[in-house]
Amino acid sequence: MFGRVWVFAVLVCGPLCAAPVPVQPKADAAVPPSAARLLAHRKLQKELKMTAEQRIALVDALEDVDEEYAKKFQDLAKVPNLPDEAFDRLDRAQEAARAKALSDAAKGLTAAQRARLNQLDVRVRGVAAFADPAVEQALELTAAQKKTVKTALEQLKAAVDKFLDGDGDENDTEGQRKAKLFAVRAERQKDIEALLTKDQREKWARLQGEKPAALDVNELWLHAEEEADLVVPKP
Repeated sequence: MFGRVWVFAVLVCGPLCAAPVPVQPKADAAVPPSAARLLAHRKLQKELKMTAEQRIALVDALEDVDEEYAKKFQDLAKVPNLPDEAFDRLDRAQEAARAKALSDAAKGLTAAQRARLNQLDVRVRGVAAFADPAVEQALELTAAQKKTVKTALEQLKAAVDKFLDGDGDENDTEGQRKAKLFAVRAERQKDIEALLTKDQREKWARLQGEKPAALDVNELWLHAEEEADLVVPKP
């Protein structure tokens, strides 16, 4: 579920720096699948300041995928005694086509937009980002810190599974259930951040970039978790 997080900047600040100095993004900066998937969200597109041309191209590409899916679905529905596996294959093909459309859209971003997208991807991943090998290396996590990350991930996964299964206080509203889940996520991330050294905290802050003003990172994270839960398993 968790793809490789791209580390987009050299996380070294000179001894005379009073504050983290932004590193200019490389023109050929790669965008991981998890980051590309975020492009489907309108508010994130605004955060990246995508142009009208960029947004129209993305919307058109995704609509083409959905139209092709609908056409093939209708064709399959006409076939008698068709096994469910045929529809499962169609669903997987649609997911692959959407992923390609989003990846192509990411390639059409400017270097600055790709760099910001990768920062937002780290923010959305949160706890899971600490388990990415690239982040582990960038932060130079110790064995003890990695163990804390592993424990935090296990506890967060249990909370996510409980939420997705509808377990918990039956009197809670959907908003209350979300609030409790987001609180667990924040607590587990604090558990990890509390063990970071000053240098590691500075590097972590640089990986995340500036906090977005009009973007609900928790909702984006939950949406990704819900999508992952619905993915049809491969045979």
